[in-house]
Amino acid sequence: MYIVTGATGHIGNNIVRYLLSKGLKVKVLIRKMDVSLDGLDLDIAISQTFDHAFLDREIKESDMIIHCAAYIDLMNKSLVTSYRTNVQLTKRIVDIAIEKKNRFVYLSSVDVIPKTKRGLIKEPLSLDIKKSKSYYKTTKSIATSYVYQALHRGLNGIILYPAAVVGIHDYKPSAAGREILNVMRHKIVFSIHGGYNFIDVMDVAKACYQATLKPINDHIILSGHEITIKKLYTSIEEITQTKKIIIPLPLFIVRLVILFSRTYSQMMISTIQENYHYDNQEMKDVLGITPTPLKQTLTNTISWLDINYKR
Repeated sequence: MYIVTGATGHIGNNIVRYLLSKGLKVKVLIRKMDVSLDGLDLDIAISQTFDHAFLDREIKESDMIIHCAAYIDLMNKSLVTSYRTNVQLTKRIVDIAIEKKNRFVYLSSVDVIPKTKRGLIKEPLSLDIKKSKSYYKTTKSIATSYVYQALHRGLNGIILYPAAVVGIHDYKPSAAGREILNVMRHKIVFSIHGGYNFIDVMDVAKACYQATLKPINDHIILSGHEITIKKLYTSIEEITQTKKIIIPLPLFIVRLVILFSRTYSQMMISTIQENYHYDNQEMKDVLGITPTPLKQTLTNTISWLDINYKR
């Protein structure tokens, strides 16, 4: 049995769908039912996922665990929820996985990896807790460090660091999905200097499945293609065959406007200013994942969003 946490999220529900397509039995541990899982043939266990008794009862010794539950607090509003979900839940599941000798796949984030200003970012030789003003980055760093240490004390597992994930079945939608929708819906859009690395959600799902099969304890970056914000917008313009007026804004103006925004945060702007050049050779060599071409990913994403979120 495959156990998936965070199964109602963008990454989680795509992992579930991929596992089911392989003919595998899947159980999801969730707090409440969600439209993202409607019609799927799987076992559903609903409870407070922080409850140790619930986790201990639902996770059996032969299970494969894919832990992607996380609280992504982009607006930096809730340290308590971030810590409880990202740190405490992860620790509890890791401890159970060690006790029951489960294979454990942990979805971390490239945000926890120390970055140089220039050059190619590789998997870190060591992993320390990264203190940040961002509750998400700090709590994911604490959790990832715990998993990393557990790999050296009996955990049969692997850490995966996905870059920005984009793709189909984005029901919430995600931050990337919301931004794509925003550009799709408006003729005039504002861009800023910076960019990010995007990976197709199905590549992440395939990587998680492959990670359950590999008898290795490791940590691997999952990255796809680099793109600037302006190029992302022009790509959406091309795929949708619509004419956009793209207006570049100086960073200091964006910083000022963000102070009054309920959609964007200073953390989000800082993230796209960082180095986003990631080495995905381990992903290719160890997990056998070749990144889906970005244009194909964006085309699939836009098509799905267009159908499910009518413009």
